[in-house]
Amino acid sequence: MVPQPDLNPQQAAAIAESPAARRPGPVEYDLRAVYVPQSGLFLDDEGREFFVTAVEFWEHATVVSLCWKRRPMAGQGSPPLVATDEHDRVLGVKRIWNVGARSIQHFEPISTSARALTVLIARKTGTQELFSCRTPPEKKDVTK
Repeated sequence: MVPQPDLNPQQAAAIAESPAARRPGPVEYDLRAVYVPQSGLFLDDEGREFFVTAVEFWEHATVVSLCWKRRPMAGQGSPPLVATDEHDRVLGVKRIWNVGARSIQHFEPISTSARALTVLIARKTGTQELFSCRTPPEKKDVTK
């Protein structure tokens, strides 16, 4: 690390020793697979239409991306999705991003031993399945 000219030597040394300064770059994750649903439009409980654009299987998260058919109203949020594996184990929600007509929902990563993912919508009357897909096969260790 090169000391900044506006820092005194003690400040520059403290920055050089910080954990952030030792990190070589951004953390990278492995994308295991992408699934693009063939299904069409879905409705939320208010009758608003949306479609799922992709499901991404990352080593650190399972990501469901969707778009609203019509421009969302301010504060509309996103449809309450639920993701489960074939044993009905619910993947916890990690983060939801809403930007314009897009919503990106991050769930816990699905187990590498799981064979299927089901995406449901939580309705006032209970959950309803939107679609299911196969999960990516376990990654083979090429070093053996």
